[in-house]
Amino acid sequence: MSEYQYYQFERLEGVLDAKARQELRAISSRAEISATSFQVYYTYSDLKAEPSELMSKYFDIGFYYADWGSIDAYIKLPVGTIPDALLGFSSDELYVRQNDEWQLLVFSLEEYDDYFDDEQADDFFQYLAALRSELIQGNWRLVYFMWLRALDCNDELEKTPLIQFDFECFSEELQAFAVQYDIPLALVKALAMVLNEQPSHQAKQTQFQFDAWLHNLSEAEKDTLLRTLFEQGQLTRHQALALTRKEPANKDETYQYWLTPGLIIPYIEQAQSQLQQEQAEVLAKKLAIEKAEKEKALTDIYNQRERCWQQAQEQANRSCASGYDEASRYLHQLFEAYQFKADVPAFKQSFKRFVTTNSSRKALLKRLSDLSK
Repeated sequence: MSEYQYYQFERLEGVLDAKARQELRAISSRAEISATSFQVYYTYSDLKAEPSELMSKYFDIGFYYADWGSIDAYIKLPVGTIPDALLGFSSDELYVRQNDEWQLLVFSLEEYDDYFDDEQADDFFQYLAALRSELIQGNWRLVYFMWLRALDCNDELEKTPLIQFDFECFSEELQAFAVQYDIPLALVKALAMVLNEQPSHQAKQTQFQFDAWLHNLSEAEKDTLLRTLFEQGQLTRHQALALTRKEPANKDETYQYWLTPGLIIPYIEQAQSQLQQEQAEVLAKKLAIEKAEKEKALTDIYNQRERCWQQAQEQANRSCASGYDEASRYLHQLFEAYQFKADVPAFKQSFKRFVTTNSSRKALLKRLSDLSK
């Protein structure tokens, strides 16, 4: 049995120069390589490089999955983006690799049970850029998701700073991540309760303002940027920010408030109850909407019943399997519509005429046998 493996990487800052593309081509002769991306799949062999090494050297986001259940999402950040204190907990599903320039976060699942394919991988990959942007801007909820996932099976998990992030409203990207990585929603709700009732640190989320940054650059810093751009041939935004950073990259806050298993556990039962109630309300609303849509559709069919009977006969007259299938579909819809309007006797009369007209079409009548009862 073959083993299918899928790799996709993308550079968001700058482009891959000719030398980088040649190096990547040497790693895989069959990959699709562009100025910003690398994509390949294998069925009997494997990538001739470690994905983490490719990420560190060439790319900003990446995704890997194998058909035996492994999934890895890669997000590379400028060094110091996330404080070390926030990454200090042990987890088999969040790996952090750091050097003087980057933090590489690897979100890993070793036993993904559901069926997964390239289309799903492509869909999920589209969210990684936005998730990376959130992390860079100081919204670190993704790391807390992994802390909560680790807590779900380890109530002796190390503490992490308690920072006031919004755990009640999520972007489409965060929702997709929560689904993909099976984040325990009851624990997310419990964390929101903790933040509502316990003292915590204010989040320092920032939006990059180019005009203000440029105005504050000294002449020496501008010279450094131009020299680097000339020497390298390109300069990414985050490289420029690193070269002009006014304070140490890994400067950590002094945290006073901490999230611990003992702090969140008392809230879990209440959170589970609220979550079940909310999910029941959402389901009830969904069912009500579906019911209303169904009733409207049946009403429309009933109001156009003569035309539907005519269309069913036109399909029957085609005297072929697809025509009989369509005729059967029309008649079953008509039966539901008459039933909804409490007019079943009228349906039976029209159905009897239809059967008589098509008595020689045995294959069609077989498809309608359940309506004859």
